[in-house]
Amino acid sequence: MRYGIVAEYNPFHSGHKYQIEQIRKKDPRAFITVIMSGYFCQRGEPAILSARSRAEMALACGADLILQLPTYAALGSAEIFAETAVLSLAKTGICENLVFGSESDNLENLEKIAQLLIVKQSALWQYIEPLLKDGVSYAKAREQFVAQMLGTEIANLLTKPNQILAIEYLKAIRKHNLQIKPILIKREGANYLAQDLSNKDLTLPSALAIRKLLHNKKKAFFNLEEIKLLKKTMPNKALAILLRDWQNGSYVKESKLNSLCYLMLENTNQAKTRYLDQPLLNRLKKEIRFSNENYPAIDKLVEATTTRQYPKTRIKRALCNMLLNLKDREFEPLYLHVLGFNKDGRYLLKKMKENAKLPVISNFSELQTILEKSEFWQEELELRASRFWLELAEQPINQIFDSPLRIR
Repeated sequence: MRYGIVAEYNPFHSGHKYQIEQIRKKDPRAFITVIMSGYFCQRGEPAILSARSRAEMALACGADLILQLPTYAALGSAEIFAETAVLSLAKTGICENLVFGSESDNLENLEKIAQLLIVKQSALWQYIEPLLKDGVSYAKAREQFVAQMLGTEIANLLTKPNQILAIEYLKAIRKHNLQIKPILIKREGANYLAQDLSNKDLTLPSALAIRKLLHNKKKAFFNLEEIKLLKKTMPNKALAILLRDWQNGSYVKESKLNSLCYLMLENTNQAKTRYLDQPLLNRLKKEIRFSNENYPAIDKLVEATTTRQYPKTRIKRALCNMLLNLKDREFEPLYLHVLGFNKDGRYLLKKMKENAKLPVISNFSELQTILEKSEFWQEELELRASRFWLELAEQPINQIFDSPLRIR
């Protein structure tokens, strides 16, 4: 059968490999398509490695075909991210099952929340509007609404990031009446937000813990202790790609990102981009003015600005949208962008080209021929995001137009 996965692989670790292995354990003849964030990720940050390298990791570790999620969706809310990804997989014409992870293995309760949020959408907004005005975050207000309707135990499912995404996947399937079967694989090992790789009991890590180790590195080479920690948490083939890219300098330089963020904030007086409203912009600029440090790390700025109304992820997402000059727009996926494939993926790609309800492209240069003039902003955004990431990583800009990876 044919399976779809929504992922970021930032970076690819043992938990991701476990998910693929579980699919193949249940179905040895499985064909696996992944739709993956490109150069920016949903938590509001540039990906640690390039889209191409992360696709290479996934293909080396068992996936067959990798597609890139549009940047507008990758830097959107959980709802926009999930709905665009699921719709894109459905429009490939080759996805029968959607596989996702969750801390809970109770699919029925996740379905109940998804159904409630679709059927009671107007009631939800009536309930949360006054709470939002009082400074309660959207996520917390929605959780309170679900608790009132379905009880606290079920509402607690909305406290974990993977479960929130799972609910959004289920909502998308119901909302668009898609003929895709949801398959839940219980998440094992570290919590999504776990940050310590040195925990001896850690078997399956969080990507955040790996990113924390990488962000703290000052040198291009890894010492033996760092390699041991990474080897414990990443498949060998994925780790080899990470070490190669790191040695070649092909990763985001935090200092460059900090400088660009501060430059943009200092030259922005009116909030015109997505998720960045005027009160948040004013808070950020005030924090910069009164900071004891001269241009502290962006993470410190975000931490200092975080409130109930403006959670950390919302602020980081707002900053990335500002960097890319990304405004609120009417949006729907208009194409399927192929990042890479293996031998089985070649077969999937052939079937996708025969059955897809959207044009299939292998290079952004092809968008000029398939988009209407009013839709050119999507091509401009993808090129801008790619160039921006490559500049942060100090890599040649011509990589934007590389052909898809072919793994034998």
